[in-house]
Amino acid sequence: MVLMAVLLTAACGREAASTGSGATPPPADQGALRGRTFTASAITDQGRPRALVAGTRVEVRFTDDGRVVVNAGCNTLSGPVTVDGGTLQVADMSVTEMGCDPARHEQDKLLLDLFAGQPQWRLDGDTLVLGSSDSGLELSQERALPLVGTVWKADTVIEGTTAGSAPAGVNATLVFGPDQVTISGLCNLDRAEYRTAGSTITFRPGQLTRKACAEDIMSLERTTLAVLDGEATYAVDTNTLTITKGDKGLRFTAEG
Repeated sequence: MVLMAVLLTAACGREAASTGSGATPPPADQGALRGRTFTASAITDQGRPRALVAGTRVEVRFTDDGRVVVNAGCNTLSGPVTVDGGTLQVADMSVTEMGCDPARHEQDKLLLDLFAGQPQWRLDGDTLVLGSSDSGLELSQERALPLVGTVWKADTVIEGTTAGSAPAGVNATLVFGPDQVTISGLCNLDRAEYRTAGSTITFRPGQLTRKACAEDIMSLERTTLAVLDGEATYAVDTNTLTITKGDKGLRFTAEG
């Protein structure tokens, strides 16, 4: 994916974010953040809670080499991060150029504006607050879920540089066992054998039936068949599973 450099400018006069009682003051450096991933299911915009696009959430990951990586279901924002007192400063943030629906692009813009404004931060145990009471995020640290045994629900279809929501009303899920994945909610595909090696996952679909189903189900099944046949790449990031093969891919979110 092509990266687009985005020049960040500082914002002044941000109101301090409230974390409630017991919040600890920010450390002198970002050592407390490195190697940790935080997630949120809502954002505060102009002083009001704003629900995220269905099937998405905000994920903020601080890497061990001093970068922050942000994703909310469409593009990925990333850049070097430093701490200056109680604010985070992200320099030379880059943004991938995935084509998504307008709602997801608007969500990306809110996050870009937040990190461009040198947000204030507070860390209280596993809870991280970024921004102010007018615009910000409250996030919780999460651990990556296991591939095996988790119920993964398809929520995003990737076609080349475009990512869009899975068809509304189609509840397609994957559940991985030791060597077989059970597929529910589609039409003719219900299982596949698989094996993993590093970030590579290789599928061998089971025998297909020949039923005719609604077009939205068939459309998602065609993409699933294209991705879950042969060698693909996969990644689990907290509660999100992404499987890609060539220019096609599927993103799943853990249920429950």
